[in-house]
Amino acid sequence: MFKQMMQPYQRTDFQLVGEFLYVERCTGTVLIQTDRGEYRLKQGAQVIDPKLAGRLTIENLGGAGEIELISGYGRYVPPADGQQVSVEKMPALEMAAGQSMNVAVTEQPAMQLAPNQAVNVDAMPPMALAENQNVAVSALPKVQLATGQVVRVTATTPLLTKPTGGSELTATHLTVTANSASLAANTRRCHAVVKAKATNVAEVMLAGGFSLAAGEKQKIEATCELTFSGTDGDIIEIYEVVR
Repeated sequence: MFKQMMQPYQRTDFQLVGEFLYVERCTGTVLIQTDRGEYRLKQGAQVIDPKLAGRLTIENLGGAGEIELISGYGRYVPPADGQQVSVEKMPALEMAAGQSMNVAVTEQPAMQLAPNQAVNVDAMPPMALAENQNVAVSALPKVQLATGQVVRVTATTPLLTKPTGGSELTATHLTVTANSASLAANTRRCHAVVKAKATNVAEVMLAGGFSLAAGEKQKIEATCELTFSGTDGDIIEIYEVVR
């Protein structure tokens, strides 16, 4: 390979090894003189001669600038700028322990998964949408929150929720004995309706602070134990809605 800055009409010698000579770069015309003759070549021109090897004289017939010549065996095929390379198959890539690879993807072709194939994504970089772009999500996998994690939901319109329903109704009558009565905790309970029997002679106290007069009822949405205090013999009517 020959590469040199040359002035107009400057001459220099070059020992060529090979059977082709390609003009990679010049400012105008290059004069190549050999034992077999001479060649006037412009950029991109090529000489192929099995007996080309030997001492050459190079003369720059153009303006001052860099002259670059490539030589070798066979035929030289210069790379074409802007050509695309299509990769249809690659071997398996295995990373050694501790190695990592950062890949920046600016564009991807359409991707189609075969039946029963899946793609698992553990992490994604921040994603910015261009103006007027949007992302449509038709389905998401189940999301499990770690201990202590919370999801905050805000809305500009009222957020409607469905009431919690049950699949079973259980009725219970508690009689105040030794001034107290209790309903055991039930994790299946959706809610309970507590009513002081209409024939009671005194108020019944719920959890030591909420009073129920005879015939009064109250809906309690809790799964914990319900404790009552009152007059012996008075009755508390309860029905539970359970899941």
